[in-house]
Amino acid sequence: MKKKIIRIITRLNIGGPTLHVVNLTHSLKDKYDTILVSGKIESHETDMSYYAEKYGVSVRYLSNMSRELKFPADLIALWELYRLIKKEKPDIVHTHTAKAGTLGRIAAWLVGVPQIYHTFHGNVLKGFFSETKSKFFIFIERCLAKITTRIIAISEKQKQELVDFGVANANKIEVIKLGFEFSNVLATETDTGRFRAEFNIPKDAKVIAIIARITAIKNHTLFLDIAERLISLDNTDSIYFPIIGDGDLKDEIEKDIIRRGIQNKVFITGFIKDLKPVFADIDMTLITSHNEGTPVALIETMANGKIVLSTNVGGVSDFVDNGVNGFYFEEPKTDLFVNKIIELLEGKIDSKTLSDNARKTAIETFTVNRLLKDIDKLYTDFTS
Repeated sequence: MKKKIIRIITRLNIGGPTLHVVNLTHSLKDKYDTILVSGKIESHETDMSYYAEKYGVSVRYLSNMSRELKFPADLIALWELYRLIKKEKPDIVHTHTAKAGTLGRIAAWLVGVPQIYHTFHGNVLKGFFSETKSKFFIFIERCLAKITTRIIAISEKQKQELVDFGVANANKIEVIKLGFEFSNVLATETDTGRFRAEFNIPKDAKVIAIIARITAIKNHTLFLDIAERLISLDNTDSIYFPIIGDGDLKDEIEKDIIRRGIQNKVFITGFIKDLKPVFADIDMTLITSHNEGTPVALIETMANGKIVLSTNVGGVSDFVDNGVNGFYFEEPKTDLFVNKIIELLEGKIDSKTLSDNARKTAIETFTVNRLLKDIDKLYTDFTS
């Protein structure tokens, strides 16, 4: 008889966590009966429930569960989760992202679920809130850790951060890297030229992109600083800087682009569902975030053999070998990015070897089959 899992995520918005939970739910269906539960997306976010529909994954939605702290909606969502878990009697409850991790684990513990897991895809313990709020959320996570069978970090660096914050001891935290179905994003010959044609980018121009939700933690201002500096330099007038995504700061970033006078080369595309044409036509992806779990756009860029430059956030340094398959910088400074980009543009770095190494690392490290084996082993090892 199959074990039953209730998998809970705060919302199915654009990003790695949505890909992760859908892939797990779909790919483990032969061994586990899984109920995928999600809250609702915010008004400024892009819905990614189409990805679940693509794989035939049904989702139970809780209208009262959302990313923001809301009372009494959060209490109602907790009660709804409690009732669902009590009715379904799962062997395992596995939560993903902060709000679902809080409400889902409490509900599972109250019911007495044998195995309770939580995956930190990133964390809200640093860079999101004031120092006082951050300390409060750390306290909450420490309490939740006591009722959790096992905590999953998606990188060694993230695990160390959780230990440093005192969330849990190292022996309670398992590192399980993300896994992807790369066929969804690997560009083919037929994709080449489509993105450039749609956005009027010349064939011989270089394209340096950022692919991310347009929100504060992604630090698009640094991307604009880098673009503005490169545009101002001699012999760099054939570089375009698309901002691929949408989010709550879209209007603010658009105004900043106009204020800087760089709108001829820097533009927001909005959300793009099929990224294959993007990866076919870009030359580099920049990650400028203040905080991350493991940036999905970075991994997908590498899988396509394109160059990545990133702030050293989340698990980036766990798989980006600086100067071998990409670049990361310890400080979010414009000069660091600009100087390295110029070296690449001037051919001072062997881009071909860099690209080959990037592709090899991404494909070998982040396979969905490896993820499935790791998760299955986790569930099996901790069977009551």
